[in-house]
Amino acid sequence: MRALPPALFLSCLFASGAATAHVPLRGAPPGLAVTTAQSPLLVSLRDAERHLAEAVATRDVDALRDLIATDYYHVETNGRVRTRSEFMQVLARDEYEFRSYSNVSMEIQLLDSGHTAIVRGRMQADLQPVGVPREFRGRYVRVWQLQTDGWRNTMMQSTEIRPAR
Repeated sequence: MRALPPALFLSCLFASGAATAHVPLRGAPPGLAVTTAQSPLLVSLRDAERHLAEAVATRDVDALRDLIATDYYHVETNGRVRTRSEFMQVLARDEYEFRSYSNVSMEIQLLDSGHTAIVRGRMQADLQPVGVPREFRGRYVRVWQLQTDGWRNTMMQSTEIRPAR
């Protein structure tokens, strides 16, 4: 995937009525950037991210069916890989240890003329594993594709942020 040339990216957003600033990502190769504008694409993607977090927290499998693509690829913090079906089955059977789940921050990078997005962020959750409850903090990367009926999450990978020892 490649980033849109800045002029083309800006013209797409100006055409939609939204002014924007093109802000380079820290440590990113030249040409990669996120926008700070609230374009309709970004608003709808932020809504999809929020709905996804809510659906995971409440184990709403019906909502997840609308948000997760059929070819979904999920990499957990322990390295385990799950398909869409496996991920939703674990949630439906209440085997997932999350008792709460929320996004703390996110950066959005639009690619492919705004049809693909990479979202990088931090999340937090309360876990209830066998034994003592604990707080979970992590970083995540999600890939989203804009389809005719809205954004679909195609890939997710998370990494736990552990306290320094």
